[in-house]
Amino acid sequence: MVTHDRIRLLPLVTCLGLLAIGTAARAATIANLFNTGVDSSANALVGAGVPDPHYSLIVQPGSATAVTVDATIWPIFGGPWVPNNAGSRWIGPDASSQGPAGNYTYQTSFFLPGNAILSTVNISGLWGTDDASVDLLINGASTGNVSAGFTSLVPFSITSGFVLNAINTIDFALVNAGGPTGLRVDRIVGTYLVPEPTAAGLLLSGLSLGVLALRRVKS
Repeated sequence: MVTHDRIRLLPLVTCLGLLAIGTAARAATIANLFNTGVDSSANALVGAGVPDPHYSLIVQPGSATAVTVDATIWPIFGGPWVPNNAGSRWIGPDASSQGPAGNYTYQTSFFLPGNAILSTVNISGLWGTDDASVDLLINGASTGNVSAGFTSLVPFSITSGFVLNAINTIDFALVNAGGPTGLRVDRIVGTYLVPEPTAAGLLLSGLSLGVLALRRVKS
């Protein structure tokens, strides 16, 4: 009789175990990702020549700081560059957007917590460059993303190459033939999944209930 009762309880114990092991996850957002030309509240910076607090020029032909480009003059006003909006602005090596020919790389960084499920991390957005883009890199590794230039913003997506519990970097690399040059990043967002904090508790509870049920039948 005891043997039969224990056998009849096995499906219940199995279900409890599976329920506990099936780890739930919830969505989370990377908090410290910003468009170009915005403040810490994600509002567009006011004025021209204002240093961007989230993007730095790590490669440039000369000494320069990434600053907001003057929207009241060409190439934004009356020019070919995509107009600014309330959520992002063009940045460049100078308020007038003028810079010597050569390679430019703008870098931004963010922290990815250790509890993120690595395979679920994704960063996406829109970007434009003057002149042509070279690559978009995550932690120094190529992602193969390229822009369409300065007349339109096109999507980019990063789904691998991240490091958990560490500062990660995104590099926007471009080349300038001389004259106007700049970078525009808009609608950037990063998401990932994290295990629910109750998953470990469910595991212990489910296994404990199963063991207790078997012990009661045995006794």
